[in-house]
Amino acid sequence: MAKSLYSFIDEADLPLFQKFIRELLDSEKNILLRNDIIRAFQTFLREDDEENSHSCWRFLRKVQEALVWEGRLIMVYRHRRANCRIFVLNGEDEALGHLEINDFLEIKEHLVRPDLGPLHRTMEINLASFYDYGPTLKDPQTIGKGIKHLNRYMSARLANQPEKWGQVLYEFLKLHQLHGVQLLLDGEVIRDTIELESALEDILDFLDRCDCDTRLELIKKKLQRFGFLDGWGNSRNRIQETLHLLQDTLEQPSEETQEELLARIPMVSKVTMISPHGWFGQDNVLGRPDTGGQVVYVLDQAKAMEKYLTADLALSGLEISPKILIVTRLIPENEGTTSDQRLERVRGTENVWILRVPFVDRAGCIVPHWISRFKIWPYLDQFAEDVEGEIKLELKGRPDLIIGNYSDGNLVATRLSSKMGVIQCNIAHALEKSKYLFSDLYWQDFEEDYHFSVQFMADLIAMNLANFIISSTSQEIIGTERSIGQYESYQFFTMPGLMHVSNGINLFHPRFNVISPGVNTDIYFPYKEKKRRRSWQKIKSLASVIFEQEDGDSFGSLDNPDLPPIFSIARLDRIKNLTGLVEAYGKSEKLRAQANLVIIASVIDPDRSKDNEEAAEISKMYELIDRYDLRGSLRWIGKMLDSEDAGEVYRIMADRRGVFVQPALFEAFGLTILEAMHSGLPVFATQFGGPLEIIENRESGILINPTIHEDMTGKISGFFEECSDDPGLWQGYSQKGITRAQTHFTWELHCRNLTRLTKVYGFWRYSISDKAKSRMAQYCHLLYHLFFQKRANKLLE
Repeated sequence: MAKSLYSFIDEADLPLFQKFIRELLDSEKNILLRNDIIRAFQTFLREDDEENSHSCWRFLRKVQEALVWEGRLIMVYRHRRANCRIFVLNGEDEALGHLEINDFLEIKEHLVRPDLGPLHRTMEINLASFYDYGPTLKDPQTIGKGIKHLNRYMSARLANQPEKWGQVLYEFLKLHQLHGVQLLLDGEVIRDTIELESALEDILDFLDRCDCDTRLELIKKKLQRFGFLDGWGNSRNRIQETLHLLQDTLEQPSEETQEELLARIPMVSKVTMISPHGWFGQDNVLGRPDTGGQVVYVLDQAKAMEKYLTADLALSGLEISPKILIVTRLIPENEGTTSDQRLERVRGTENVWILRVPFVDRAGCIVPHWISRFKIWPYLDQFAEDVEGEIKLELKGRPDLIIGNYSDGNLVATRLSSKMGVIQCNIAHALEKSKYLFSDLYWQDFEEDYHFSVQFMADLIAMNLANFIISSTSQEIIGTERSIGQYESYQFFTMPGLMHVSNGINLFHPRFNVISPGVNTDIYFPYKEKKRRRSWQKIKSLASVIFEQEDGDSFGSLDNPDLPPIFSIARLDRIKNLTGLVEAYGKSEKLRAQANLVIIASVIDPDRSKDNEEAAEISKMYELIDRYDLRGSLRWIGKMLDSEDAGEVYRIMADRRGVFVQPALFEAFGLTILEAMHSGLPVFATQFGGPLEIIENRESGILINPTIHEDMTGKISGFFEECSDDPGLWQGYSQKGITRAQTHFTWELHCRNLTRLTKVYGFWRYSISDKAKSRMAQYCHLLYHLFFQKRANKLLE
């Protein structure tokens, strides 16, 4: 149905709005992004001196981009998150024309590549029809809560078709084994749901009358006679509760009882985490190219998973120790790391191992040196083949769960999941498509350095085949009211001359779940807990390294060392924006008089960097230090500390009543923010990305706009000024940050939710038809072999 501008713009504002549209049509740009449109309207209002424009603002703030095409303005109107309409305006009529996505992509392609001939046909990708096998969410607010919707859907099926879906649940319980031991149900004793319901009544009657809580072996023998094997619980009460959950699920199914039942089933004891790129190790790796937060995340996640699974299996009454493999790349030229070791136990664990498998070239030779994450794509197919054999050798069989990390790890996890028949979880950490402006539209300009044509296809394949996807924040999926999310950017896009993606990912499929990570609380804990901290001598030594020591890994000195520190720690790449923080600090004489700036980042010699972007940022740092004469008020430590030292550094900054600043242009989540909050250091963090969901602004931290230097320095300076007037203010932010972090962002909570997802989605994966699953898999298989492999192999030519 055709719409009119009156549906969006008040009648009194319409002449003004149409005048602005005509001005845009006369602009030199033919592709306008949201910020371009907002700035243009602000300028237009000043020149036009009109005040009555509220409805214009309401409309324009929802426009993500616009194209100027043959006297018309084509607007992508994002009426709500994960939903767009494409309107056509001419600046004269009140009617709003409508454009289909494919037509929009063709126009966009022509604007960027007018040289493409009339006979050129760009490959079209539309995955919408493959999403007809399961439930669909309706409200964008529910995206990221897939487990809740899936439980509701599956419990409704059990209620409406109890015979059919009760049998599915029975078969699912009957198939369970761990370490070769049959669990839960004896199929020879309990042969169908009718016998299961009867056996449940009898055994629950026995348990109600049983008074032998301390004689678990007697209970187990009775259970076995009725057809119930090990795995129901480690005590009479636990067994009784679990069996009641099963009975309730069969007789009166609800989403709550079904989820709790599935959460108690012992399904997970062997986990494989895939993280191929970078330097993955426990020492001497952080700060190297492609090596940062993801390494910390995976190591901490693996340690916490072992601890959680040990307790979870014990609650099931099983004496089984979990085993976790972190699979990464073996690098013979190890440069002082352990990256040349095939197998390395993770410290502080019983059975968590780093398993390294080398890349192999076309000639079958091991690739000895490190390779950038943007150039590893040709090696991943053989890597996945080799990894499969190594996993089976180490685990003596298949894992129960495969977790992919980042684009490359997710693709390898997809290959392994398909071949081994194992449930797969994807974690993006960050999708490169959102990091680089116009990375799709001008993909050819990026291709030599970044090879986005390969990476974006890898993302499409992996995210559509994953059993479930977890993100640290909902913004990663669907963004905010004003900006699109990382996954949302894959809904439709064009890479001119290469492919049009009209339906790349269905955000309303219940595979998406938000599970925030935590930090290692043995390392990152409040500065006030003096007895847990390092020795006085170690703290003094670290303080000397950070504030005073002059060597080849430090730069700058502090003329007034008693001033509180503004602290930041990150890799030196463009998106982390440490140079932006330095420039903002340099411009603010007031802030420089209030506080010193202390940065821990990468190396201080650009010649020692192997990354071009990092080397450029290092050179820019020196230029800014000279421009603003910061040598007496800035300390730059050019090395990454081990985690225990890093934890103590946050506390040292808190001792000196400093603050932590995370100035990234965009941050998918922000582990360093959590590290600072757990340590009790007040936090200032970018408003773009995950920090919006970590920090309660002006409560447990302060959000900043890192692109506006005055906003960043004004808020930090204002904070120090307020603290001088109110000594309790710093302490208030410190404590609220600690409380927020300890309540919502812990690895224990993360692992509980991740394990629960594995079990619920494991049941869902089992229950849906092979036909429904295979059509998507077949399509993605074609994309992998006919597009991905072909382009990936070109990287070696």
